[in-house]
Amino acid sequence: MKKYFFILTFVAVAVSVQAQYYYDRSKNPDRTIRKTTNSNEGRDFDHYFFLSWDANKPLSNANFISSASSFGMKLGFRKRLNDVDRLWAGADFSYSIYKQYIPYQTYTSGNQSTSTDLYNYTYSYSVTANIDYLFFSQDKIVIPYAGLAVGVAANKFSQYYNIYGTTNTGWGVQLRPEAGLLVGFTKNSPWRLKAGVHYDYASSKSTTFGYNNFLNMGFQVGIVKMAW
Repeated sequence: MKKYFFILTFVAVAVSVQAQYYYDRSKNPDRTIRKTTNSNEGRDFDHYFFLSWDANKPLSNANFISSASSFGMKLGFRKRLNDVDRLWAGADFSYSIYKQYIPYQTYTSGNQSTSTDLYNYTYSYSVTANIDYLFFSQDKIVIPYAGLAVGVAANKFSQYYNIYGTTNTGWGVQLRPEAGLLVGFTKNSPWRLKAGVHYDYASSKSTTFGYNNFLNMGFQVGIVKMAW
């Protein structure tokens, strides 16, 4: 009787373990193969992170700053929305620093004159929700994409002269259409390069420095880590 009891117990435990294995299959390391009509077999990447260097050229109020900026960064996350790797949604945090030096000259207002050189700065920050459309599935080496970002922007405008300075911060809505490429090192690569161009509109205003909005064109290049 004990012999049959031990046999039944062993079978019950085995069935339970097997059922648990399939129940938690999403947590097992062998969940790496996916096959659809639009992609080859490979890892089932369903989200990714990226970090990019971002260069920008300001387009609004060139009297304050017209010089391009190489001090920019984007940090982002995307999550796949469908099984054919086309729609991805996520969020970006980005910042850029613009600066321009205006040589020493004399400024006259009424009966008063001031001679100084000027250092103008704009510090631009944004947090956005993003949606991207990938034109090919993730098993391809080169994947073109187009995206749109909507969020909040903060632009801090500062001007320094002699030992003095004036600062004004404007908040507004951020809109950013973008297009670019994801380039893998191999097919279905977990590491990829990201390159893209974007146009930024922020409704941030500064009456002090003559901004009704803040516009810029940018180029980014960075590294992408796919995950599942």
